[in-house]
Amino acid sequence: MKIIAFAAGLLVIAACTVNVYDYSTHAGSGGGLKPPDTVYVQNPSSGFAVVPPEVPDTVISKYPLLGGGHVLIKECGDWSSYTLFGCRTETDGVAFDLRPVMISTTASDGSVTKEFHLEFTCRIQAYMIDSDMENSLLDDGSAPSVSGGMALPVVTGTELVTLVANRTSFPFLAEEAVDYEGDWMADGTLLYEAVFNSSEWMVRDICASEQLIVSSESPDFRMIFGDTERRLLQQFFDIFVVHNGEPPVLPVGGGRSLERGTGRSSNR
Repeated sequence: MKIIAFAAGLLVIAACTVNVYDYSTHAGSGGGLKPPDTVYVQNPSSGFAVVPPEVPDTVISKYPLLGGGHVLIKECGDWSSYTLFGCRTETDGVAFDLRPVMISTTASDGSVTKEFHLEFTCRIQAYMIDSDMENSLLDDGSAPSVSGGMALPVVTGTELVTLVANRTSFPFLAEEAVDYEGDWMADGTLLYEAVFNSSEWMVRDICASEQLIVSSESPDFRMIFGDTERRLLQQFFDIFVVHNGEPPVLPVGGGRSLERGTGRSSNR
């Protein structure tokens, strides 16, 4: 029986590749070294690596773009993600950040699968929020905490914002968000972050538009992204979606910076 169990164990080990990283370069808090640890397991039959969003040995780098923005790159094995930072529009009372994201996974046969997301961060000053809106946001039986910070419920049917790329409107509803988190600040400011699944054609239309507007009905605002922000979007799509990280003609923004590291990033 022991021989059979041992042989079965060998078959299980042979069925998958276990990547073990040596943490010899990672110093612990007590001055010692962390022991090796398994980062992820790859199944050769599917060819896809099941990689956590962030692990200690994720390589992080920045690709600066013309206009002051940058693309944050995270790489681990056959998995990589690319997020644009710096695309913001604001007016009195409202500041809105748009971050397109592409996640790329390479299979064992060399084929590449791409996923797309759109991340929003919106900060709304207290005077923009009327009492009716505040009540509607708190309809889930929640009440403001004493500290002023709380997670807002996602209200079904609530339209957060609409992006208008040229003449095409893309409404984003709260119940369609794959991730949503909102907080009331101590001064009454509303801050929320939302993540939505997207598609390559939608990201293309938004990034390539000659005019890009973000609007909301409650609270009521309408803001236009400037030329600098639209160029950042165009560079992101052209360099990373179309040309897989290589500038098509001339280096854009000087290429990847020398700032590289591992582990979690604070650039959010």
